[in-house]
Amino acid sequence: MSPENEKSTYYTYSLKLGYLLLIAFILLIVPAGAVGLDALNNSCITCHENVTAKKASDNYQRWSDSVHSSYFVTCDACHGGNPNVNSQAEAHSSMKSVTDPQSPIYFKNIPETCGKCHITEFEHFKNTMHYQRLRTESRAPSCATCHQPHSFKVLKASELAPLCSVCHNEKDMPSFANVPKDAKLALEMSDELQIEIINLTNSISDAKAKGVDVSSAQNDLDKATFVMKEVPSLWHSFNLNAFDSQIQIGIDSAKNGQNKLSEVDPTVPSAPGIGIATVLGIIIALYIIRKR
Repeated sequence: MSPENEKSTYYTYSLKLGYLLLIAFILLIVPAGAVGLDALNNSCITCHENVTAKKASDNYQRWSDSVHSSYFVTCDACHGGNPNVNSQAEAHSSMKSVTDPQSPIYFKNIPETCGKCHITEFEHFKNTMHYQRLRTESRAPSCATCHQPHSFKVLKASELAPLCSVCHNEKDMPSFANVPKDAKLALEMSDELQIEIINLTNSISDAKAKGVDVSSAQNDLDKATFVMKEVPSLWHSFNLNAFDSQIQIGIDSAKNGQNKLSEVDPTVPSAPGIGIATVLGIIIALYIIRKR
């Protein structure tokens, strides 16, 4: 077999194997939570999935598509109520209105409610001006401001500036009017870090296949990955300068690892690994995003 044919066969094999691994991840891991919901015997789920009222139905659909659903965080965890009884009156008897200051989803109580699970993020948030204003004023952001109720989505960089601009603008906060732009740039930096981690992961796999010592580059990857894992807690401090500084450390570490492997020619692999490494990089990125 000619070198060209051998190279083509290798890439075909890697690509097919990569697709199989990715399909397995999507089919077996991502929906695992949703598949197991029926086994919870939770009356909130069994009732609300059949509700026809538009608002309740929409809320249920957003929740069922969310990460909370995948981790079996059901309605009662946030709203209260009794998921062990089938009567609507009994199930709702202990619930309080969203306007009741004693309700776990009253706007001032939302950080504490979310903080029962998201402990590290809550500890960071408590030290911010956002939290202090939330305790004393009604015009301040809480978790539900950025993470939409029931869908709990993580904002993209492009979605962040308009949201921050509601308060941080020339009229209301002229001295902080640059915050929306700075926040958008900060999230774009975290996206860059994510890409650099995937690139370095692939480069290390290629180098290993050639028998190259990758221990030093692996240390750089570990440093960058650690920073990426800390992104959620770093972000909830709302200290953009500190956030940018840490993200830059991660980016520099990943690029440093790439530089150490720069002499390795990624176009001439000696053993399978590129396709697998690419898929593994994607899976790592998806996992990090879901944890965010």
